Amino acid sequence: MWLNCFKTLASFFAVTVTVLIFIIFEPFVFNLHILFTLIGSGLIGLCIGDFLMLTAMKEIGGSRMVMLFGLTPFLTGVGSSIFFDSNLKTQVWLGVFFMVLCLVFLSLEQYKKSGSWQLKGILFGVGAVLLDSIGLLLTKSIYIKYAEINTIYVNFYRLIGALIGFLIIQFFIKPIQLKKTFLSLNFNLKRKAILSSLLGTYVSLLLFLKAVSLGHLSVVSSVAGTGPLFAKIFECFEEKRWPHLYWFISFGFMVIGFYFFTLAS
Repeated sequence: MWLNCFKTLASFFAVTVTVLIFIIFEPFVFNLHILFTLIGSGLIGLCIGDFLMLTAMKEIGGSRMVMLFGLTPFLTGVGSSIFFDSNLKTQVWLGVFFMVLCLVFLSLEQYKKSGSWQLKGILFGVGAVLLDSIGLLLTKSIYIKYAEINTIYVNFYRLIGALIGFLIIQFFIKPIQLKKTFLSLNFNLKRKAILSSLLGTYVSLLLFLKAVSLGHLSVVSSVAGTGPLFAKIFECFEEKRWPHLYWFISFGFMVIGFYFFTLAS
């Protein structure tokens, strides 16, 4: 929770600076519908959803949580069909299917080591995936209605929503102790926390939201779900070992999924 709050705050400062620079070239887009919808998206998806995700990871582990996020393309696909009348081609559903298989095999090695199903953790995980999907659908609705809005402004509003959520947690649920924890870190860990915030939340979220504005939610969320696949490459490089066989199988499923996406485009 501390790290998520810190990353959100650091990203908010970065995107605020970006807005102040960007507003010189493009007018700031604002109305109450945009404001409340995107703040709600950030509060639901980035704050409450992440809170449930962290709780689930504590109960069932990161690998199972990755598997549960394989439900996101299905949920956003159904939501898009209901709310945006957006029908998916058969090739897209096939692509989503192989992307989900990619996540399953990526997590299979750790999943097999666990001896039981933790219902509490799974329920929290499903809740996290559901709220994340709702946040994405709210964001997509703004892109559809206001095609002229820039992703920088969308990110700005969503981060405000997330920060509101963290303030509620801080004062009404459990103190996050942001300053105390940060000061207790050594220089190297402080540097990593700042760098991960700027790359993993600020830059990554801008690119992800731009993809949401351009593509179908099911395709975008299934592609974004392959993050652990690439994280494994850096992990193996750092530990100086080859990836497990399951990683290569996952990579193969990802390639097949991308193939079907290109057929549908």
